[in-house]
Amino acid sequence: MTTIMVILHVLAAILFLGPATVATSQFHVRALDAHNGNKQSEGSAKTLFKISQSYGMLSLLVPLLGIAIMLLNWSHFKTEGQFHAAIALSVVAWGLLLFVIFPRQKKMMGALGLLEADEQAAKTYEVANWDKAKGQLSMFAGIWALLWVIIAVLMFI
Repeated sequence: MTTIMVILHVLAAILFLGPATVATSQFHVRALDAHNGNKQSEGSAKTLFKISQSYGMLSLLVPLLGIAIMLLNWSHFKTEGQFHAAIALSVVAWGLLLFVIFPRQKKMMGALGLLEADEQAAKTYEVANWDKAKGQLSMFAGIWALLWVIIAVLMFI
């Protein structure tokens, strides 16, 4: 059973974290291009936003499967501090994604008028400084990616 869970854990990391990382690291570039009038970038930003949202949410399976593996083999993992640290960092990474990256992406999409009609009508979205917003989103996406690299290293120590 543990082997199957480890396989699912690794596959979830590859299939969900990879696309989410690429999408979060590219979204702000395309959103700024769209703000500057590039119509093709509007479609790219919309696609990257949807990938960030959907694959980002699915990436929750990675730490959940990791916790399940730990619980299945608690006697072995209870003294392995790197796994506890990896889970703590994944909670931080997930909090960053949910409470910092997603809202900033949504604000940029709303300011571009690219959200779904009901979301667009529910609130007024405005980005005061697009270059600053792009830089901040770039920083947070980079931190999110770095956290997952650190987590991966912790898994193999």
